[in-house]
Amino acid sequence: MRVNLKSIDEMSYTEFVAFVNQTNVPPGSYSTLTKWRNNSCMNANSRILEVACTTGFSINSLVQESGAQGVGLDLCADSIASASENAKNMGVSSRVTFSAMDAVTYNPCQPFSHVVVGAGLGFFPAPEAMIETICACFGSSGYLLASPFFATESIPDALLHRAEKIFGITPTIASYKDVMQIYKGFEIYFEERHCPIPETETELHHYCESTVSRASSSVKGFDRCVRDAMYDRLYEIKKMSNALRSYQGYTVLVLHYESSRYPNRYVELF
Repeated sequence: MRVNLKSIDEMSYTEFVAFVNQTNVPPGSYSTLTKWRNNSCMNANSRILEVACTTGFSINSLVQESGAQGVGLDLCADSIASASENAKNMGVSSRVTFSAMDAVTYNPCQPFSHVVVGAGLGFFPAPEAMIETICACFGSSGYLLASPFFATESIPDALLHRAEKIFGITPTIASYKDVMQIYKGFEIYFEERHCPIPETETELHHYCESTVSRASSSVKGFDRCVRDAMYDRLYEIKKMSNALRSYQGYTVLVLHYESSRYPNRYVELF
């Protein structure tokens, strides 16, 4: 692909994330992965599916740490290409496969023990349909691993409009209880709520410089203007994410599916 200033600007958010191979993490990053792994009986015998995997951070890392087998799905073919390359670089390409497809239509040949949705489930056009697909991907039981954002206070309209322009989607404005409704048929095996602390300018610039330097070094022929455009767009993305943090919380969830009980709940929440 020929890259110039215009093409950087015209890429969709998902295309740009794939192009710079941004390490697109769930809320809580490595800490969230550790909590998912340690609280869901994940091991070398596990089979893990991640929907909306983007560039593969969660599925590749979980496979690497647990020794499990994995599958990653995403609508964006460029993201899938980056995820596959990242798996190769991490030495896990023999244990994880990726496909560019609509996860709602996925029909696995074998059941999965774990399904990862991170913060992405609420952004599906029909989250309830995705939940039905997820349940069908389990055998008689399994674990759903999520880390959804929720609004802790009202987000100003001007900020929401700018975020929608940058991300192509509207950030979560639902309250904690509203966000949790989609998971009501699952048993909450583990939960830990967090209020993220906005990053400093030094931290933002360090991240952007590291990511853009890696992307630039992997492709020949970038001139300084193109590199600067990549940096500016990534910084804009990170700056917007940072601005939203003052209005958001997130919860790390290990949810248990049991076919004999789902979608009923017989255990009190507290």
